[in-house]
Amino acid sequence: YSVTGVQTCALPIFINIGSCAYVTVRNTVLTGRMTYRTIGAAGVPVSMGSYDISINRALNVSFVNCSQTNDIKDGKYWGIMGSNYCKNLLFDGCTFSRFDAHMGVANATIRNSTLGHVGINAIGSGTFTVENTTVYGRNLINLRSDYGSTWQGEFIFRDCVFIPACGRPASATLVAGSYSGQHDFGYTCHMPDRISLENLRIADSHHTENYRGAAIFANFNPRRTDESYVEKFPYVITREVILKNVTTASGKPLRLSDNPFMFKDVKVTADGN
Repeated sequence: YSVTGVQTCALPIFINIGSCAYVTVRNTVLTGRMTYRTIGAAGVPVSMGSYDISINRALNVSFVNCSQTNDIKDGKYWGIMGSNYCKNLLFDGCTFSRFDAHMGVANATIRNSTLGHVGINAIGSGTFTVENTTVYGRNLINLRSDYGSTWQGEFIFRDCVFIPACGRPASATLVAGSYSGQHDFGYTCHMPDRISLENLRIADSHHTENYRGAAIFANFNPRRTDESYVEKFPYVITREVILKNVTTASGKPLRLSDNPFMFKDVKVTADGN
C-alpha cells in the first residue's frame, strides 16, 4: 500500500497503520500536535499529546521524503510519531520531530533525515541503523525506561550530526536510559550488544558550566556505583563500542559515563585502536 503527496491538518491520528505489511508513505506533509497538561495515573500533572502518525503491529513500513508543517525543534508540539510492536521501520529523507518505538520494534533504519527536539526513542531488538541524519534531541538515542531501556541487538550510526537539546546549553550524552534492576519487566533487559559510531559530529559548543565532554552512556543507575549494589533482575550491559572519526565542537574528548563503574567492562575501540 502506498500514500503519496498528502498534506494534513490537525485531525485525530491522520495516518493510522495497523496489522498490515508493506506500507509506504511518500512526499507527505504532516502536523505535530500541541502538548497539553493533564493529571496522570499517579495523580500528578503530566505532559500529554496526540500523534499524526500511529503504527501498530505492522511490518515493512516506510516514510519517504515526508515532513511536518511546524517547527521540529519547538517543544510546544508533541512528538509526531508513535509505534508499537512493529518490524522493519524506515524513515528516508524525512524531517520529523521524533522517531519513537513505544513497545518495541525489531529492526529500524533512519537515513538522510532530520529529527527534532524529541529525537530518537526506542526499545526493541535487531539492528537500529542511523545514516546521514541530524538529531536535535536531548540524546543521540534514548532507550525508553518505561519498558526497561532494552535493546537486544546492535546500534549503527554513520555520517551523523548530533546537536544536543537543539543547540541550547546541555551536557551531551549519546545513549540514554534508566534501569534500576529492581523491577521485573517480564523479560531480560539488554543494552545493545555493540554500538558503532562512525563519522559522528557532536555539536556541543554550547554546553553547561563545568562540562567535561560528551558521555557515551548516561548514568543509567546512580545507585549502582560499586559491587555492593545487587540487581534482582540483572541488566545485560553493552559489550563493545566502536568509535571511528567521532569529533566534538567543544574539543573535549568523548568519555565513558558519569557512572564509570556500571560500564567498566565495556570495550571501547577508537579509530581501530
